Amino acid sequence: MIYFLAVNYYSKDLISNLIASLAEGVASSYQLLIVNNSPEEASIHDLASNCITIIESGENLGFGRACNLGIQYAWQQSPQSLVWLINPDATLDAQADEFVQSCFSTHQSLAILGTQIRNTTGEIWFSAGEFNRWTGYINHRIAQPDDESNTNSLSSTAWVSGCSLILNLARFRECPSFDPAYFLYFEDADLCERYTRQGYHLAITSKALVTHQVSAIIGKNVRFMFEHYTFGRLLFLWRYATFPGFSLYFLYLVLKILRLLPQHPDNARGRWQGMTRFLTRRSLSSDPIGQP
Repeated sequence: MIYFLAVNYYSKDLISNLIASLAEGVASSYQLLIVNNSPEEASIHDLASNCITIIESGENLGFGRACNLGIQYAWQQSPQSLVWLINPDATLDAQADEFVQSCFSTHQSLAILGTQIRNTTGEIWFSAGEFNRWTGYINHRIAQPDDESNTNSLSSTAWVSGCSLILNLARFRECPSFDPAYFLYFEDADLCERYTRQGYHLAITSKALVTHQVSAIIGKNVRFMFEHYTFGRLLFLWRYATFPGFSLYFLYLVLKILRLLPQHPDNARGRWQGMTRFLTRRSLSSDPIGQP
């Protein structure tokens, strides 16, 4: 069984496209779990069916906390299943499920699998996650071409995007979860880093299986987007980078805010709000740098 898991935030039309791609291209037995982060959007329940379950969050919990509700539901129903996190603004290629099933069959120790992701113009948007704890560099590669072979070979990666992330529940000793400290951005990198440090096996597919409308949802609110991006990145680096690595990014952030402020005030203010929220949080916590 595959549980596809999407978080809804006023995205019913986008999710309808996702549902269509699942219906057309998925041969495996599956359920789609939709965690509703916009309770006022009651019409999302129109999508419910025998293979679609709506889970109400009660409020906008952010990405990771909302995903935790769906992961817990799947764990309770079938702790041997796959949970495939998929963005509402994404669609799956035909037979993507069969490719993923073959990956887990061949690599039986695999706990977390990501897929390469293309944008709507066909270019690769995500091919692997990179993280250097000494410099504070964290980003994703986009240049690697899509491998259209039928092999189920995998590549190493530091982390995979929550836009298309599959959890093999059978490999986990207890129900996996995102850290609720993150609202949006870098909770996927945190999950991968945390479980990799615990000895779980992580990889990414050799080809793209998902098409993503980049920033179709969050890109509508620039200040909100950069606030959460900045907070999430600072929190991740505080936990997992070295002090020099964290300091380099912090200095870069301050200079970038000053440079952006005259011409891109919403961008700059969003980053400033994220930075001040992080500093307020750190002043209330004794968590040491470099520790999860």
